[in-house]
Amino acid sequence: MKLFYHILVLFAGIIATGCGKSDSFSVSGTIEGAGSSIVELLYCNNGSYTRLSTHSENGNFTLTGSAPAPAVAFLSVSGGAPLVQLTVRDGADIHCKINPAKPFEVRMKGDKVNELYARFLNANAEVISSGNPVRINAAVKDFVERNRKSMAATVAVITQFRAADNEIAADSLLGIISADARPTSLLANYHDVLAGQLTTESRESVSSMTLIGRNDSVVRYTPYRHSATLIAFTGDDKISRDSILPKLRSLRNDYSDKRLAVLEVNTSPDSTTWKRVTEKDSATWSQVWKPGNVAAPPFRRLSIARIPFFIIVDSVGNQQHRGSSISVAERFVREKIVK
Repeated sequence: MKLFYHILVLFAGIIATGCGKSDSFSVSGTIEGAGSSIVELLYCNNGSYTRLSTHSENGNFTLTGSAPAPAVAFLSVSGGAPLVQLTVRDGADIHCKINPAKPFEVRMKGDKVNELYARFLNANAEVISSGNPVRINAAVKDFVERNRKSMAATVAVITQFRAADNEIAADSLLGIISADARPTSLLANYHDVLAGQLTTESRESVSSMTLIGRNDSVVRYTPYRHSATLIAFTGDDKISRDSILPKLRSLRNDYSDKRLAVLEVNTSPDSTTWKRVTEKDSATWSQVWKPGNVAAPPFRRLSIARIPFFIIVDSVGNQQHRGSSISVAERFVREKIVK
């Protein structure tokens, strides 16, 4: 009977320990060179952000929190940029070994999702460090295609895929991941970022417009009069304009207006500022300004994500390309639109 009693007590202790962990998670590990710095973990929990912090001892730290549903968390030191992303959820016991000089060579144990994600970072450390969106997106795509049933694939898209100008590709990648590997708790905020660029309205055809041109002239734009049109939304930032104007000038020189219309829509707050920033452009393309800029009726539904921004349309006004890089837009024109 005594033996049975001891076994029962031991079993109860195991259950109690398990129950204690089921409503919390822990993240512990070592950060090289952190000394006694403050280590922070930031994650979204039930629609609001939660920040955990602790003092490390010789770079060693332990953080405990609660996340009923899986969430992407960002680990940082003394309020600096995130060193690594990881997935937290109640019941997880995650151990990390981080070198801030080589953050993509992080080691993680104790959780299959984080271990797989860490292996992805390790294998692509050089690619991710390069900052090259084409190479990074290709690496993420390859990882997702090979790990469609793991939440690590979802985390890779959320944290590493360069979605700016690639919103449709990002959405397509998420679509091939198994439903149970992309829980709503992980995707909620990410979808907010993509939503504006993925709406049906934002990708509707561009129709004819009447706009204000230089010297208060009227510019009437009609898509069918041109094989293609590059609509460039620009601002009054000099550095940005200095990188855009040579590309617009080159396209205007290489293609007739019938083959390619170039329409620059300036988003300066008023016409005085617009005329001042464009007076030395020597532009041979149409430069226009519209009261209310991108919020004006002709442009509001296009959901211009940022400035500068470029849209390429065909002769019937269908959008063929959307993005914030003039170099990418120029290459798209030369390779796919008006050969």
